[in-house]
Amino acid sequence: MEKLKSTEQKEIIQKCIGELSKEDPNLYYTDSSTIATLVHDMIHNSDTLNREKKDLVSDLSADDILILMSYKTNCC
Repeated sequence: MEKLKSTEQKEIIQKCIGELSKEDPNLYYTDSSTIATLVHDMIHNSDTLNREKKDLVSDLSADDILILMSYKTNCC
């Protein structure tokens, strides 16, 4: 079964957050909107994502990323 586009986007965002947290251990204490902006910048200024993954998230704004970060993966 194919993953939903939003699920794939969340996975890519989580991967970016993981990479950012390796670079900055204090990221845990950073507010969510700043993290969303950092992820947005990483998506647009980094070569770590392949073309397919970049295409999935390149149209997202920092606000879109913030919203996707806030969704829970496990419901109820």
